[in-house]
Amino acid sequence: MKQISAFIEDNYSMAITDICLLDSHFGTDIYKVKTDKSEYMVKAMLPGMALSENEGMITEYLSQNGVKTARLVKNNQGKYVSKVFDAQFTIQEFIKGHTFAVNTAPDWLMAKSAETLGKINAVLSGFPELSIRFGKNFFSQGAAIRKKLQLEHELAEATEEVKPLYAEQIRHFERISKFGIHTGRLTYANSHGDYHIGQLIVSNQDITVVDWASACRLPICLEVATSYVFASPSCCDGMIDADGLAAYIRAYTRHFPLTEYDIKAMLYVLYFWHSMCNYHPCELLDIPETYRPIAVLIQKLLAWLYDNVDQLSQAL
Repeated sequence: MKQISAFIEDNYSMAITDICLLDSHFGTDIYKVKTDKSEYMVKAMLPGMALSENEGMITEYLSQNGVKTARLVKNNQGKYVSKVFDAQFTIQEFIKGHTFAVNTAPDWLMAKSAETLGKINAVLSGFPELSIRFGKNFFSQGAAIRKKLQLEHELAEATEEVKPLYAEQIRHFERISKFGIHTGRLTYANSHGDYHIGQLIVSNQDITVVDWASACRLPICLEVATSYVFASPSCCDGMIDADGLAAYIRAYTRHFPLTEYDIKAMLYVLYFWHSMCNYHPCELLDIPETYRPIAVLIQKLLAWLYDNVDQLSQAL
């Protein structure tokens, strides 16, 4: 902390009066810093992890166009990302407020979350195109089959404790390998990339969207569906209410359009993505408490979608 404090004071022209570690996970440390100017959040990451100047430019662009974000602070060299001590970090505004836990959003926040995401996508349509994530190769049947074969190979060497977790994931890959998702028909748009209830800082029914490190161009129906599932109380057991999701989609499309195919493919895209990006079976045995609620929700969601994805898609 002393090294980081000294670097910040030298490279940001601010005097630190207090610094404390708030969270540490997956190679990322989050600090809260008080200075003679204001309060900030400092995100420190390993050199190989994704921090880029884009995050600062995106938050500035959104702030200038009516979307509340935590803007990043430039260092004395005019850069948003600083590198020191075999690490890289960013400094962003500290936003006062609170977050809601997974599946605890009140009705007003459900509506506002959807509308805010729609506004974000509408505003970012005027920003230069970001790099694409989750394209044709990601959603291919071949990719699902390869993951299935990999898990089947690992299963032969797995311990008895973890074998049921392997079997569960293998059956999901068997299921999604039958999907025919046409990525060319999906609407790809610049977006947050990890938009969910934990990224919304709430104060007096006003929200600020934070953590833009994952911003990218992706199938927007995935961002809509995931943010609904993580926020809605009705999804706490992994089940998706068709009427609730439809209302969320209507609120979103007041600001940014979805095609009929986006809506019909939405649950298949959601199921495919969460299967491919799920925790590895061995990781599920030792998930940090901070992430356990989301990990448990995802396992329940996948189990429910296995039986209900076709029916739900038709209902939308």
